[in-house]
Amino acid sequence: MANSDILVEYDDELERMKLTIRLRRKWGFIALYTVSLIIWLTMLIVVLVYLLGGKSTSIILTLLLVMWMVVWLGFGRFLWKRWQFQFANREIIFIDHEQLIIRRPVSILGITYAYDMSHIGPFYISQHRHCPAFDYAYQHVYVGQDLSDKDADELVKILNERWFADREDL
Repeated sequence: MANSDILVEYDDELERMKLTIRLRRKWGFIALYTVSLIIWLTMLIVVLVYLLGGKSTSIILTLLLVMWMVVWLGFGRFLWKRWQFQFANREIIFIDHEQLIIRRPVSILGITYAYDMSHIGPFYISQHRHCPAFDYAYQHVYVGQDLSDKDADELVKILNERWFADREDL
């Protein structure tokens, strides 16, 4: 992205569209999630060393720690996804006639969500989050949360004209 003033880059082809939305990193959240991941990893190692070291003589304590590990791993997965979400500096949206893909890359990692176009509603400006959004079945999906009102309105207009022009409810 050569020009730092451009927040949304459009790459429109006949069968597909690619949007790249530049995001601002929120360093407070990144620091919070980083510290949380360090604490999570430390606790994971402590419990694993305890369990694998044979220090537990009670089967009930061992079973409780194993159940705790299952919950703890799920919590770690949540933390890892939130860290990646906050650390990404761009949001890439791929749209074609079959699906819409939202990617928030962090190096080779990152979060990717795919949505079937037959279940996606037209884009609109969310009154709650003040950003472009669409409905996927009963789920609200928000994109471009750092866009200004003008850029968000333009993005919604372009996407609806290109992908939902046949809809009468626009």
